[in-house]
Amino acid sequence: MINSIKNYFHLMRADRPVGTFLLLWPTLTALIIAGKGNVETHLLIIFCLGTFLMRSAGCVINDYFDQDFDRKVLRTSKRPLASGIVSNSEALTIFGILIFLSLILLTFLNFLSFIIAFAFSVLVILYPLAKRVIKIPQIILGIVFSGGIPLAFAASLNDLPANVFVLMLANFFWILSYDTAYAMTDREDDQLLKLGNSAILIKGKEKLIICFGSMINLFLIFFVGISENINSYFYIISVINGCFLIYSIIIIDRENVNSFFNFFKKNNYIGALIFFFFLYRT
Repeated sequence: MINSIKNYFHLMRADRPVGTFLLLWPTLTALIIAGKGNVETHLLIIFCLGTFLMRSAGCVINDYFDQDFDRKVLRTSKRPLASGIVSNSEALTIFGILIFLSLILLTFLNFLSFIIAFAFSVLVILYPLAKRVIKIPQIILGIVFSGGIPLAFAASLNDLPANVFVLMLANFFWILSYDTAYAMTDREDDQLLKLGNSAILIKGKEKLIICFGSMINLFLIFFVGISENINSYFYIISVINGCFLIYSIIIIDRENVNSFFNFFKKNNYIGALIFFFFLYRT
């Protein structure tokens, strides 16, 4: 029983929270901006739980569709579905439970929130299939991972002001940056399996693309900060974040895949700093 639970948690990536935090920081940032520095407790709880549930559901359905490919890749060959320690029926049951629990959370939100959540939930299911037909599946991932932003504004204001789309665009470029770094770990295998991977197309220009996406993200976040009349600490933290980001990119070793993966993980701190940009707004 205990081993089964551990396998299910592994399938959901509950043992690897970095992905959840990369989803959570932009969502919490959107909640803070929508609430002008204040967030209702029930919304904070709903969005923290919802982020965990939907990220977990996305991982489960991704592994379900990708299990045949995962068996051929050393890094993913020991995943629960690929290795056979979790069955297809178990995986789909877990996926169904996660979606059901997410729907329960939505009953506490307004109708606009429900429509947005439904649209992005469909994209969560379709994303694993995108890499089979799109050479840069990070484009779809960038949209999927930005879903918490309009959802946060809809839940807080029952409206989607202009800054929602600026934040989504910023988040899109951020995801393009850090997921390209993550994709480096699978580049050779994906090329052999003929799967879409941005790292394949930009071979030799990885650091340039990563830097471009990250800087566009910070520039757009800075623009939103100015429009929200954030205090002087915002500019100080912006400079600190920018310096940390530039340093993190500079030390990437193109010949070392683990170096790209370490950069991917550091984006958790970048997301946290952006959140604190807006948390201490007065």
